[in-house]
Amino acid sequence: MPALFGPSPVPDRSLIPFAEVVSIGFETSVAAAERLLPRFFRAAGQPVVTVTRIDYSDVDYLGGRGYREIVVSVSALHGDDERPSGFAPVMWVTEPGALISGREFMGFAKLPAAMDAIERSDDSRRFRASEYDAVLMEGEVSGLRPLSADALVRVNQSAAEVRTFGWKLIPGDAAEPDVDHPMMNVMRWHYERAWSGDGDIRFHRPGFRDAPLSARVVDVLADIPVIARRRAFVAEGRAEIDRSATRRLHG
Repeated sequence: MPALFGPSPVPDRSLIPFAEVVSIGFETSVAAAERLLPRFFRAAGQPVVTVTRIDYSDVDYLGGRGYREIVVSVSALHGDDERPSGFAPVMWVTEPGALISGREFMGFAKLPAAMDAIERSDDSRRFRASEYDAVLMEGEVSGLRPLSADALVRVNQSAAEVRTFGWKLIPGDAAEPDVDHPMMNVMRWHYERAWSGDGDIRFHRPGFRDAPLSARVVDVLADIPVIARRRAFVAEGRAEIDRSATRRLHG
């Protein structure tokens, strides 16, 4: 969009030469996970909620500019496929171009947020996101230790194709929506360096006047029970957003 002026500037594939990833996850209850899933999906065995901050550089359809993103995902299953993938009930991005393309084509519920650069030390990473002056969340990974060469090979094998579920929903002018179906999206990663550490994520509870778009979202996320924390993951490498692999799934 706007369609009248020719084809989209967003290509079938975006090759990102450098991206930094900070991923913090925890196990939660099936009941809590199901609150975050539309009817097309069901919670995977032991549901895991993951909050991932990603800094992308040199993005083609942004004229070489980068953007920052936070993805909240829940491990989920669809249909007869027993391979769990993450469903993303919400993402925050810093650039409107990334927000528009993710919403319109890929079925990602993207919201705008302000994000400072990731704070780095030798063994820690910190990040936060805000709407206007209201802090939405803060994440920290401490005690970072480099992955061994063998472990990095295994990580790259699993990251060679990362599937993420989406939900394309466009309300109609009556009770029935105009569009309402599940989506599958694909990214491919190759990490040059990676670390693991202890992660902690904290959701704030700003009021509607302070964060009108995100207040209700982070209020729900703050109530998700943490049953067990997973090892956090930090990495640097390159990525491919493969929009040619985006597919509408059967409901």
